[in-house]
Amino acid sequence: IGRGGAGAVYEAEDRILGRRVALKIYHQVSRDRVQLESEAKLAVRLAGPGVLRVFDLDPDEGWIAYEWARLGSVRDQLRAGDVSLLFPLHRWLIPLADAIARLHRQGVVHNDIKPANVLFTAKGRPVLADFGIARTVGEPAPQGSLGYMSPERMSGRASHVKDDIYGFGRLLEDILVHASPGEMARARPIAQACLSPDATRPADGQALATRLRVELAHDA
Repeated sequence: IGRGGAGAVYEAEDRILGRRVALKIYHQVSRDRVQLESEAKLAVRLAGPGVLRVFDLDPDEGWIAYEWARLGSVRDQLRAGDVSLLFPLHRWLIPLADAIARLHRQGVVHNDIKPANVLFTAKGRPVLADFGIARTVGEPAPQGSLGYMSPERMSGRASHVKDDIYGFGRLLEDILVHASPGEMARARPIAQACLSPDATRPADGQALATRLRVELAHDA
């Protein structure tokens, strides 16, 4: 169902427990074992609303089993051309910002906020996936997805919470192509603020969530 630089993700069945899972298999086990373990441990540490759950892993075989997000990703919705799940925006953008805020309060930068990494376990219930390049604030920022990295990060800045805010703004821009005029008018300033120069960008996930609650209030 997806492929990235570190591994491929498959829809799979846990035959013992009788449930579907998302099975991430790393491309090179010997090279990527440390990243695999780090990704799984961080997802467990951050377990809670808005974070995809880890069910199991095998670092020797190079795989992680995650909960199955049955409604797919934001990228899936955009590619299919059926964006009904994405509107009204407030129903899932605010919970998503709350999840990002929770990461930031724990000193974690996701470093890869983009449509492919925001999944839906149910309508209005987004979860963040793929913590493979997440880092604590101040750690060197690894290479991310072109188009979703802030200019500051591309210039070599260490991992910073405002880089997640920039990724959120780019994700929102992708969605607004399909928005009604009313939603466009309310959400466009938020996207622009997230993509603005570092000094005027929302300070962190909490500041973003607060702004979303104020400026998307008409959708509630």
